[in-house]
Amino acid sequence: MKRALITLLVALLARIAAAQPGTDEQLAAQYFQQGDFPKAVLYYERLYKQQPTDYYYEQLLKSQIGVPDLEAAQKLVKDRMRRNNADPRYAIDMGRVLELMSEDDKAQKEYERALKLMRGDQASVRATANAFQAYNKLDLALEAYERGDRMATDGMGYDFEIANLHGLKGDMPRMVTAYMDLLAANEAYLQAVQNALSRYMDLDTGDARAEILRTELLRRIQRDPSRTIFSEMLIWMLIQQKDLEAAFVQSKALDKRLDEGGARLMDLARIAEANKEYGIAFRCYDHVIAMGRNDANYFTARTGAIHARYLQLTTGPAPLPADLADLDQRMAATLTDMGLAKHTVSLLRERAHLKAFYMDQLPEAIALLEEGIELPAIEAKQKAELKLDLGELHLINGNIWEASLLFSQVDLDFKHDALGHEARLRNAKVSFYASDFLWAQAQLQVLKASTSKLIANDALELSLRITDALGADSNAVPLSYFARAELLRVQRRYDEALTVLDSLDKEYPMHPLGDDVLYERYRIATARNQYTEAAALLEKVIELYPIDILVDNALMDLGLLYEDRLKDPEKAKGYFEKLLFEQTGSIFVPEAREHYRRLRGDAPDAPTEERPPHPGTP
Repeated sequence: MKRALITLLVALLARIAAAQPGTDEQLAAQYFQQGDFPKAVLYYERLYKQQPTDYYYEQLLKSQIGVPDLEAAQKLVKDRMRRNNADPRYAIDMGRVLELMSEDDKAQKEYERALKLMRGDQASVRATANAFQAYNKLDLALEAYERGDRMATDGMGYDFEIANLHGLKGDMPRMVTAYMDLLAANEAYLQAVQNALSRYMDLDTGDARAEILRTELLRRIQRDPSRTIFSEMLIWMLIQQKDLEAAFVQSKALDKRLDEGGARLMDLARIAEANKEYGIAFRCYDHVIAMGRNDANYFTARTGAIHARYLQLTTGPAPLPADLADLDQRMAATLTDMGLAKHTVSLLRERAHLKAFYMDQLPEAIALLEEGIELPAIEAKQKAELKLDLGELHLINGNIWEASLLFSQVDLDFKHDALGHEARLRNAKVSFYASDFLWAQAQLQVLKASTSKLIANDALELSLRITDALGADSNAVPLSYFARAELLRVQRRYDEALTVLDSLDKEYPMHPLGDDVLYERYRIATARNQYTEAAALLEKVIELYPIDILVDNALMDLGLLYEDRLKDPEKAKGYFEKLLFEQTGSIFVPEAREHYRRLRGDAPDAPTEERPPHPGTP
């Protein structure tokens, strides 16, 4: 028994001894991270004696300098140099210690000795330069790379590292020159150079340093027009700066020179669309169409040009009748040439929307949608979207029960899909317009649990409107006034809608629908392009109803109004910021954050949720 206990004790002590280096290393690292260098020195000294590795040497040296115990540090470096006197890193360490001891002349000699010790192979050059850089000796690190460049025998240069060091020093002209030299030598570095330049230059906010890059690129393009890499860089830079007009000119020239068949312009068109530069996107597509090539780019460009022009006309100021007529003719010709099929359904929908809402051709728009619905080869969801569009047009035309029938069909076919939820929401609104508030409320109760946050939010707002408006006395007359006004607004009968709203305000001046009435007036003002008046109405919502449900809507819409229509980004940013900090539970927070960050110059967030298109909604 006694012998067994002794054996067990010996085994336990052996395990403790084996575990000690690991424990010492953990404690050393902990003390080092905490800045307790005297204790870190004790542990790293023990570890270094046991295993004199590069890592323990470096940590011990840093700890001794941190104490500071410079004599011990000098002794440590000397010991390391005796072990390997040919490694330039130790000369650099010695130079740093001597510099801290205020022996600058001796330190400089050690730095010079390190450069002489450096061999011409990549490993030695990079190790030497990195050692200098670790002590923030950027000029010496540059000298190491430049010497390495001259000594290189394998054809590998250090232009990228040299350029990066010039950037760290803030020497933008030399940095740009070095990066351009790198591209001239090896075009495969294009992405790496673009990433590096983005770190040193704020290209999308008009950074004055970017002018250095533009000048250098233009100089190189003029000096050697056959080298397309610099034209590529210039186009990239212009896109970062959102100067898509200039990017279009350069892309057009490069596309022609390389005979790319419009591929470059197609890419630029998509970038322009993403940045809401629909005019530039249209010109890109139109240029590809003008090439007359019978390939995939040509047909994609035809539909792309129409879509871009449609967005340009429908999202900007009131379009000119001549522009609308020209676009309608383009749409008709493209539908004739490409045929009415599932790949042109979106074009058909846009043409119907243009006719109904901008060209006062409601019967023609209805006929187009009915023709699309009868197509046998289109997908079920496409047919449902056409039915939703057609239902809206019937609603505008006064055929609310025909609209309700179409919405019901989509609801039945897509009961558990967001498309079906959208149809049910629209059907609930039809019941609301008809003053059948109880039936509308029953539909809305189901929709408040929709997986689509936007639909659920709209259902909740309409449900609360009904509940608040009916109140304890169940007087439905004021709400019927409001429902009538909203239907008239949807039908674009704006004067009649305002007359009904005036009557509601006059007969029920203190009614809970006050904020809703202001919102309806805002929607009418927006539809009439009266943006200053629209902003004033939203500001009144915030002022008079600061705790009501529409406040976050008002803040979001004010931000969008000032950003897109009134062109006052600072005011827009203020409203988005107010929503972010004062309405933290709002469904609009992600979208507001995206707009706020974009206005501030940050990278964009992920796209926000989109609902199926709802023609006629401002």
